[in-house]
Amino acid sequence: MSGKVSAAAAAELESVECGRLCEFKGFLSDLVRDSVSNAANVGDSARISISRTSNETYPVCSQEVPAEIIMTVWNHLQLKRCPRFFQLPILRAVAAEVEEGCRNAKDCECSASAKQDQGEKNPSTEPGIVYDLLKLQKYVVNNLEKMLTRLTDNTEAANLQNYAEKGALCANGANCTCKAEEAPSLPVYTVGHVKNKPRKMEDRHVCLERYSDLYQLKQPYSFYGVFDGHSGPLAASYVTSQLPYILAQSLKGTAYDLNDIKSYREAFEHSFLQADKMFSKKVISSGTTAVCVLLAHRVAPLYGHLYVAWVGDSKALLVSPTVSLQLVKPHKPDAPDERKRIEMAEGGGTVMYVQGQWRVNGILNVSRSIGDYSVAPAIAEPDFVDVSLTAAHDFIVLGTDGLFDHVSEAVIVETIYKALTDKEQKIENIPKLLIELAKEGDSQDNITVVIIFLKNRPDIVENFTRI
Repeated sequence: MSGKVSAAAAAELESVECGRLCEFKGFLSDLVRDSVSNAANVGDSARISISRTSNETYPVCSQEVPAEIIMTVWNHLQLKRCPRFFQLPILRAVAAEVEEGCRNAKDCECSASAKQDQGEKNPSTEPGIVYDLLKLQKYVVNNLEKMLTRLTDNTEAANLQNYAEKGALCANGANCTCKAEEAPSLPVYTVGHVKNKPRKMEDRHVCLERYSDLYQLKQPYSFYGVFDGHSGPLAASYVTSQLPYILAQSLKGTAYDLNDIKSYREAFEHSFLQADKMFSKKVISSGTTAVCVLLAHRVAPLYGHLYVAWVGDSKALLVSPTVSLQLVKPHKPDAPDERKRIEMAEGGGTVMYVQGQWRVNGILNVSRSIGDYSVAPAIAEPDFVDVSLTAAHDFIVLGTDGLFDHVSEAVIVETIYKALTDKEQKIENIPKLLIELAKEGDSQDNITVVIIFLKNRPDIVENFTRI
């Protein structure tokens, strides 16, 4: 008797499976095919997708490892377009394996030279093992891909359903409708970023529409952040992984009360200060601005709530057809309150006009930042605002000064609404329009823009054209 299954029989077997499970099997099959193709063309090294270059690394202490693992796995799953309902269980499984395995993986650890920052003193003051970021990322991705490869083995076929989120699969067989069903509604966002004229890209951003699921929070949140790095991208890279994680740990002790503003303010303040403290211990000459938005999802009859914290001069614009509200008051050294604080700082601080800008101690052109350990008057304590959303609010624009210093808020708003009403214009192309406007406005800086839509596109267009 032949052990082969005819194509017709295979199709019939697939038709009686849950549609989401079939999608996951297809994803795994595609991975194997792509892996074989990549290995044949350019070698196994091409399989490792690490976003940072060899010059963009820092020592990672044990306390920081979980956040780096979570973000590395999550980013890789997004890059590979892993089906939504399998992402989190895979992440949990890989994270558990990696956290256990990397304790004994000597190839993840820092060498003596890796702990140095351009001749500066050894920054590692934390007890326990210290890892090199790039080596740790490579180790994580290797373990993730090994797990996914294992799942393609025929012996694992019966276990694939264990890698789906609880309740995601159905037992309807040929009548399965899972594949056609939409995932739970989440905010749509779009991102654009460009190096522009500087020698390297120092901006970073993070968009976690499934923030609560990722960090196992009971309340429904999404998280977005834009970070404008300076003196290198390391501080900005660091906070993209660490700040969302630290904030989530703080929020786990926060009751879901939209009006408990004090708890949210304290959670953000702790997160910014803790990220600054941990990064500063590395004695790396890098810093970053930060503007972060925590979006509490709509719970009827409310339209949701925004909690915004920032240091530096990146901005956040909340837009409705009739009113655009700039949520951020930039932290600049020449602002009277910031100048007074700097000049009264312990050890003394000065505000000087250097190279066409007011600067803290003649160095830094923002008065608050994360990092910048050598510029003591530049603190990481964030400012904070909250806004109750209404039916009128359509979208939020986050951006670095490379955008906002060269394109007026009115033009930004007009451009986005005009693009949304143009049926030929794709949402993912809208940030590119703003970036081109910034370049036309003589922006010489890195440019990053994130647009978070608070409604479906047709509802935004209807809201706009009604005015």
